[in-house]
Amino acid sequence: MSEKLLDMINEQMNFELQSAYEYKAMQIYADDEEFEGFAHWYGHQVREEIEHAEKMTKFLQEVGYKPVYKTLEAPNTEFKDLLDVAKQALAHEKEVTKRIHEIAKAAREEGDERVISFIRWYVDEQIEEEDTFNKLITRLERINGNYGGLYLLDGQLAHRG
Repeated sequence: MSEKLLDMINEQMNFELQSAYEYKAMQIYADDEEFEGFAHWYGHQVREEIEHAEKMTKFLQEVGYKPVYKTLEAPNTEFKDLLDVAKQALAHEKEVTKRIHEIAKAAREEGDERVISFIRWYVDEQIEEEDTFNKLITRLERINGNYGGLYLLDGQLAHRG
């Protein structure tokens, strides 16, 4: 396995942790705005991103590479409203998708079946992540800031398990 591929996965492992940090800021925003369902939902995102990073850590260790953790950047904490939060989350997920696709492309170019097999799960996961945020944005746009609609959606998001 090439150092280039291993380094790319290590970078993505760190970016997954950065993603958790970004979602934590979104969770805090929602909680500060007293939308407990949204806060719960973003908290679930935090845990997912940490799990994604842990899977990468384990893979790197299994192939004999020592993962290197890097300093995380302070997350964005400036949001206009819940729609803005969701739009920023979607933009972030699109960046994750781009990075995952770069790893997949490099693995194909090198013919590294281990990485091709490993990264496929992340490719599929990103389809789900982007779809989820697209749907959330559509719902928030339809609600158009109406508090009745926001609280109904908040109640629904509170049930994410």
